[in-house]
Amino acid sequence: MMIQLPILMGFYWAIMRTPEIAEHSFLWFNLGEPDVILPILATLVYFVQFKVSQIGMTVQPGQEGIMKVMGYMMPVFMGFISFNMAAALPLYWTIGGMFLIMQTLLSKAVYKQAQPVLAPSVEK
Repeated sequence: MMIQLPILMGFYWAIMRTPEIAEHSFLWFNLGEPDVILPILATLVYFVQFKVSQIGMTVQPGQEGIMKVMGYMMPVFMGFISFNMAAALPLYWTIGGMFLIMQTLLSKAVYKQAQPVLAPSVEK
């Protein structure tokens, strides 16, 4: 998250200070102005991404509550921030979250934990 923060700040300032980006429209929204639908989409996508990342994951006892709080609070936090940002930033988060979901599902399918094979008992 700390590595991504300077990139996001640079992305935000590039949007706001470049008229070609700030005044450009994409689909139904203007990239330089806040939008209502994109923050909701970003929130939903990151909530789904959290749920997908939890598939098959074992959590140590006592950490279930912390994981739940983080899983619910981070998407809401991102959605809250997105309501005040230029629409390009929640668009970035939405598309990035979709790629994370696909990447997580693909990696879980490829790297399934193999079931341990029991060696046949040898009788003498």
